[in-house]
Amino acid sequence: MFAALLGFVGAALAGEVRVDVIDVGQGDAILIRTPANKTILIDAGDRGSNMLAQLAKLGVDHLDLAIASHPHADHVGQMAAVVNAFPPKVYVDNGMPHTTQTYEDLMRAVEANPAIGYREGKRGTVFNLDDGAKLEVLLPGDTRFSNTRSDLNSNSVVTRLTHGDDCFLFPGDGEEPTERALLDMDVGECDVLKVAHHGSNHSSVSAFLSALKPSIAVISVGIGNRYGHPGEEAMSRLGATGATIYRTDRDGTVSLFSTGGGIRVETEKSEGEQAANVPAAGMPEPEKALPAAPEAANTPTAQDEACPFPASKKSEVFHEAGCGNAAKISSGNLVCFPSKEEAEKSGKHSAGCCHP
Repeated sequence: MFAALLGFVGAALAGEVRVDVIDVGQGDAILIRTPANKTILIDAGDRGSNMLAQLAKLGVDHLDLAIASHPHADHVGQMAAVVNAFPPKVYVDNGMPHTTQTYEDLMRAVEANPAIGYREGKRGTVFNLDDGAKLEVLLPGDTRFSNTRSDLNSNSVVTRLTHGDDCFLFPGDGEEPTERALLDMDVGECDVLKVAHHGSNHSSVSAFLSALKPSIAVISVGIGNRYGHPGEEAMSRLGATGATIYRTDRDGTVSLFSTGGGIRVETEKSEGEQAANVPAAGMPEPEKALPAAPEAANTPTAQDEACPFPASKKSEVFHEAGCGNAAKISSGNLVCFPSKEEAEKSGKHSAGCCHP
């Protein structure tokens, strides 16, 4: 049984499902609320995203369901704080552990509260909501992806929300293998795509977009992020669909309201605010990417999954990816370790700021 919500700011009308793609910078956080006030959170931004304040601003006072698409810090950075503040009745993740302190703190928070039921997200799981709405887990399937560019990304929990004739797809940081698997499942058309992996060029493949035929695409991405997200190639492919593209770096939080027979969109920022929050090159057209450096797929940074334990050549300590102090390490001094053990073998020790 889901608990009832007492009330929230900017509530959807009776019979509407509201989906907020929250502006958390370079990360993901998606809030779903139904006509009977069932409340679902998919991902919780990075550690600097101040999710509790974001949820308070939106009037949230409880969670019925929390889903972590995968355990990277830009998706679960604030999930432990959220779980402690609003213990969900059910917590779902992809069942793949991570080696970071952020992940360990999150799982301790989940396991410490007996009122929270844990479920591994797998294809076929369906959460029936109300007013005919339902949230289905499409992936992972019984067999996980392995030896991909990023197994944690490719094995993201992919969910589909349907409300009447309206459809929303939330693919986490799924990449090409994920989207190919959805094609193999004949996922079909869907009105709203929360664009995978912040608009990375490793996602949003043409065949997938052609099958999905979204009319609305929402990219959760940080202003001037170091990864060059959204990528120019992905934006070109998205533009070719004819979908209206919204971006949290330009539009702020994007709110979508489904009646079951149509979707309306509201954005947090006015046009003037948008212009003030994009780089000096000016506000791009919806179909175009912000000018940005190429993706860092082959040049790891201290915030990248390709660099899970960064350190500086000039320091005796190592950090976890996503640590604010690690982000200050210049590319010329950056050393990347694949594990804590390798970092320790090199003579480095755990940084006190993030305790990797």
